[in-house]
Amino acid sequence: MNEDILINITPQETRVALILQGAVQELHIERTLSRGLAGNVYSGKVVRVLPGMQSAFID
Repeated sequence: MNEDILINITPQETRVALILQGAVQELHIERTLSRGLAGNVYSGKVVRVLPGMQSAFID
């Protein structure tokens, strides 16, 4: 099984491709101006939990 990861970085965006046996299996593009918060890790303290809403408030 031949597997490669290709990475291309410019000031505007980062592109990552997973290549399996010569074919693109996954392609991820992250633009500098539109970076989201998903995937970020933060440290905090749980101050309140609402089981009915399945949510927690973090300080």
